[in-house]
Amino acid sequence: MAKNTRPTIPEKTKLKVWTEAAGRCQFRNCNKPLWYSELTLNERNFSELAHIVGASENGPRGNEQSQELAKNPDNIMLVCDGCHKEIDDGILKELYPVQELLAMKKEHSHRVRMLLNQEANKTRPIILTAEIGTQHPMFGDRSIQSAILPNYPDTISDNWFKIEVGSFDRKEASAWKLALTEIDENIDSLIRSLTTGSVNHLSIFGLAAQPLLIYFGYKLGDKAISQVFEPRRTDEQDKKWKWEEEDGTNVSFLPSLVKKGNDKEVLLLIALSDYLSEDKYSGMLKGLPHIYQLSIEKPVQGFLKKKSDKSAFIASCRLLLNQIQKEVGADCTIHVLPAMPASLAVEFGRLIQPTKDPAIYIYENVDKTVPTKILELIHN
Repeated sequence: MAKNTRPTIPEKTKLKVWTEAAGRCQFRNCNKPLWYSELTLNERNFSELAHIVGASENGPRGNEQSQELAKNPDNIMLVCDGCHKEIDDGILKELYPVQELLAMKKEHSHRVRMLLNQEANKTRPIILTAEIGTQHPMFGDRSIQSAILPNYPDTISDNWFKIEVGSFDRKEASAWKLALTEIDENIDSLIRSLTTGSVNHLSIFGLAAQPLLIYFGYKLGDKAISQVFEPRRTDEQDKKWKWEEEDGTNVSFLPSLVKKGNDKEVLLLIALSDYLSEDKYSGMLKGLPHIYQLSIEKPVQGFLKKKSDKSAFIASCRLLLNQIQKEVGADCTIHVLPAMPASLAVEFGRLIQPTKDPAIYIYENVDKTVPTKILELIHN
């Protein structure tokens, strides 16, 4: 065979390459499905086969092994036409040496095997939404599927646990009660699934008023291994709920005793996404309550980006609750005014221990005056 003759790839080789790639482009971060057009939805084979070591010595990345490797499936990537042009472009050839393309193929194949072969990677997405002001949160299936990787949903999106509270008058106690009842009924259904063994891992997503998120977390508790996700302000669907990579830096959570009181009432300020100055809770409690606070150096929305920071919050919050019981007594009553990210509201509810913690009540500023008691999380 002449050195520059391009050999015909056997059908069994094509099938092996296609199968190992699960019909998706193997170029790093592309992952484009190749059995249909995402634009027209027409179904056909849109894939191309790209040789890592060129099929001929004069081709892209060609060398003396070109003929030997031309029909080897380990030397062939499944790609879309755009990525094929990218890696074979003479101007860009230095960006895509053989070792780089081999690494891409290996990473993609490993990801496919991990997702399809391991039952332990299955998870059930559970989603809580409620209208916030005049806006109703929107959840895209793609954004959730991207966030839970390397796990994957154990069922189609139509069967995910979706709790939609809808709109309600936050100034009406009866409306809050109905919203909490909606959560109760859905969580009871989920717990029945847990007891039958059909679900053993949960991926938790929530956007709602903070008392609802806290109650949501409290009802879930530690009944299943769970991962709670935090929404991000971005127009990129794949990043909407995805945690950022760890970089060795961490948020410092700062517990403090703001003011010592003289009775068994405790006001706990969780000031993370906003400052909770005295004007925001003045008149909330009668008498002289003890005032504790968990905060960060500069409270602001969007500060929570990494899973390690969420874990640090859980540890700091648990220590502060223990400190309050030690200093004020286990028979105290804790009144919580929260200003924190959605995922931390859920985690706060999950860390509460009914048999250990004192009476806990959750408040919210529903009309920008004195905070309103919304929820009796634990009561004596």
